[in-house]
Amino acid sequence: MNSIKEAREKLQSLQTKTSFEKMVQVTAILTKLLEPHRIRPIIVGGLAVEIYTRGDYTTVDIDLIVSDREKAGQLLTKLGFTPSGRHWYHDELFVSVEIPNDVLEDADDDKVIELKLEDGLHVYVIGIEDIILDRLRACVHWKSKSDCEWAKRMVLLHKERLDWAYMKQVAKKDGTREQLEQWF
Repeated sequence: MNSIKEAREKLQSLQTKTSFEKMVQVTAILTKLLEPHRIRPIIVGGLAVEIYTRGDYTTVDIDLIVSDREKAGQLLTKLGFTPSGRHWYHDELFVSVEIPNDVLEDADDDKVIELKLEDGLHVYVIGIEDIILDRLRACVHWKSKSDCEWAKRMVLLHKERLDWAYMKQVAKKDGTREQLEQWF
């Protein structure tokens, strides 16, 4: 899939897929189209939580960090998405894409993972430690009980592979270390 036409055909084939499958495939298609421009979209937010909780959490949109919003927006429009500010919506697929930022803030780019899909495509996802820390910040600073729950669930699901030293260091800086240590 190297052209917009092929990408649009691939999108059409997603009609019968689940919402999660559609969102991951849309991101993979966009990734494929952006990579020749040296742009690497990174999944953050709810879709990252959905990936790391193996579908226990569900979201309704794709949040991406993309270094060139304009280029990403042009491609999304060519793929049939309708723009509205920093959001794009595909009427037939019922998929919404948001590009909240052009840089990965409060996260370590080296922890971003590449998730290979069965069809040879791939996506990039914020590191597990950083999405937990993101939800932990919402838990502590916004008093969001649901974010507390999902952060803790991800800790429990992935505790053997987490970089605890990194997480403690970041949590100390952002005032969430006490909550993090309660989950040990």
